[in-house]
Amino acid sequence: MSDLDWELFDHYLAGVATPAERETFERWLADGPDHPGLLLALGGALAALEADVPEEEREAVWEGVAERTGLGSPESGRFTVAEPPRARRRFGAGLAAAALLTAGAVVAGRELLSEGDQPELASERVVTVPLGERARFHLPDGTEVLLGAGSTLRHPSAFTGRMHEVTLEGEAYFTVKHDENRAFRVRARDLIATDLGTEFLVRAYPESMGARVVVRSGTVAVRAVQASDSTQPGRVVRAGEVGRITAEGVPLVERADTAAYFAWTTGTLVFDATPLRDALPQLSRWYDLEFRLADSALGTIPLSGRLDQTITPARLDLLAGSVGLEQARKGRVVTFHRPGGAPR
Repeated sequence: MSDLDWELFDHYLAGVATPAERETFERWLADGPDHPGLLLALGGALAALEADVPEEEREAVWEGVAERTGLGSPESGRFTVAEPPRARRRFGAGLAAAALLTAGAVVAGRELLSEGDQPELASERVVTVPLGERARFHLPDGTEVLLGAGSTLRHPSAFTGRMHEVTLEGEAYFTVKHDENRAFRVRARDLIATDLGTEFLVRAYPESMGARVVVRSGTVAVRAVQASDSTQPGRVVRAGEVGRITAEGVPLVERADTAAYFAWTTGTLVFDATPLRDALPQLSRWYDLEFRLADSALGTIPLSGRLDQTITPARLDLLAGSVGLEQARKGRVVTFHRPGGAPR
């Protein structure tokens, strides 16, 4: 089954699939390297349709899924621009999207294990979330993870010993059940964060100057990856604080308004006088579009506001207008430019 069987997909989501249907669908998941990403894209589309999306915009939502996943287009006959069958109507898009995002994340990790020609990676799972999506799943020790757009988390298929360690590229929110006998640790770029019983976020995207650890509750110990004494837990970060590693390799903890850091976990992107040059990479991940500036000098303009995950031409105009600019979109590329100026 190379294409997505919508009826089978519907039965699986609704929980009414027969054992044979479930086996067929899960075989389809495992057989295609791009199928986990497909499920994540569908989950994002279902979440978008849960909102009050005008009828004329629904076709664009599904055409976007077709373009990004290779399911085809309305003209090809392989893809119907309509709501997927009954699962969304029966249970609501939010539940269906959550099921898809979880399934996609789990399968993304499972696929690596099926590659028999890479035995050295047999104990590792890799979960990667496409741009414009999020994925919620649990690690083998019960830790809950909400993985952000364009992020990758690597973890063992089973934790052993007293140290449970994962490696993050991007952004993730962790809810950890603290165990005095076992430590949970996140390795991200230049720092290592060790849980001391908490809910916390780690941000470590490539364009950032370094990783950040933001604590919502409890405490986290932060130290540099290159710390000379790795037996020491490092500086303690408490709720309402942000921890990072300085250029000299020293842990630094600061009080901060952390609400903006956590906003994406509930479907909102928050900016507070953020320079455009720093905001555009976040916008690109959030909307799965490539945002550019016609002139690098525009990068210092501050952006403030709250954004959900719905994007339309009108909203792009409002976004650009909020910083005194105009926007021009060509395909997936959105260029901000001065009023009356031509995008480069």
